[in-house]
Amino acid sequence: MAGVLLDMAISLDGLICGPGGSDGGLYDWYFEPSDASRPVVDELVATTGSIVVGRGAYGTADDAQGWDETPYDVPHFVVTHRPPRHAPDGPVEFVFVTGGVREAVQRARDAAGDRYATIGGGADIGRQALAAGLVDEVQLHVVPVLLGDGVPLFQRTGAAGRLTRTRVVDAPNVTHLRYRVG
Repeated sequence: MAGVLLDMAISLDGLICGPGGSDGGLYDWYFEPSDASRPVVDELVATTGSIVVGRGAYGTADDAQGWDETPYDVPHFVVTHRPPRHAPDGPVEFVFVTGGVREAVQRARDAAGDRYATIGGGADIGRQALAAGLVDEVQLHVVPVLLGDGVPLFQRTGAAGRLTRTRVVDAPNVTHLRYRVG
């Protein structure tokens, strides 16, 4: 069965986006990877069998055309209490899950085969999956920028756990950190 990977880009001050949802350049390394980051990007695309995102990361049906150029030709499971009436047309298969994070992750694991079910969007979805013990590995792409204000990936919620570092890749504009949970 597929493992579950929480994969997020974060600022040095732990934010996944700045005020108003601006990305503050957190994904520049992904869209224009350096020689050091290219293998990390290629591995992520090759080993992702499905993706879990929240409704905010998905956007609205009108925004879905922004997914047309994704390199991930895998099912995308969107955790939401308000699915759109019609799934958008396009190359990405969106499955709207109203039963919560646990159901979305299980469905993503089933769909991923022997690759990862990757949680790739929404700090709240990532926090819920970690708190429920659903995450096997965490990969953070730490970008040397201080956003100052925005959405934190981690919050002090009382949930605690131990991570074991399995890889560090230092690139010119990002440091890729990978951990095993538990």
